[in-house]
Amino acid sequence: MGNMKITNQYKAHRTSGASGFTLIEVMVVVAIIAVLATMTVGGLSWYKRKAAIGKTEVLVNGLSRALEEYRLDNGFFPQGDGGTGSSEQVYIALYGDGELVSDGSGNVTIGTAPTGASDPGNTVYLAILNPDLQGSKLNVESSAGSYSIIDSWGLEINYRSPGVMNPADDFDLWSLGPDGRGGANTGTQKERADDTKNW
Repeated sequence: MGNMKITNQYKAHRTSGASGFTLIEVMVVVAIIAVLATMTVGGLSWYKRKAAIGKTEVLVNGLSRALEEYRLDNGFFPQGDGGTGSSEQVYIALYGDGELVSDGSGNVTIGTAPTGASDPGNTVYLAILNPDLQGSKLNVESSAGSYSIIDSWGLEINYRSPGVMNPADDFDLWSLGPDGRGGANTGTQKERADDTKNW
């Protein structure tokens, strides 16, 4: 009979101890969940950054090829100084929205202003410049009747012709990248490291 008493006490103790978690076990599980969440969020932001860089590289390469085709057909490149608004002539030329006029000596001006749609009869060299595209497909931004080609971060693609950094192609084309700093001949080497360019 004395043996039965000890066994019942042992069973009662064993059942009550196995029904819960210790504080240390709970803290270990929370720590593991926190580490996994951090890795997931970090991985997603890395993936988004790589996707944005890739999209901008594709855009710059597409613009470069389309500009070469435009020159073959028209005998000149759009003109730009690399500053704010320098991509408007590129938009006009490659989307066929408006018209550029060259005087034959390197000066190119806007003959017909853009309206946001390619003009009938004009060649569309790069359809992804459609200003009606939305979301992640958006490559052109309109402000007060002016059109700018933008990168994945909503910053204007810079264009300069004649080219300084890439005289072989006669034009420089670049995006300042995710940090929005750097550019041709400006900024520190670290600021220029994430730029996307055609040279």
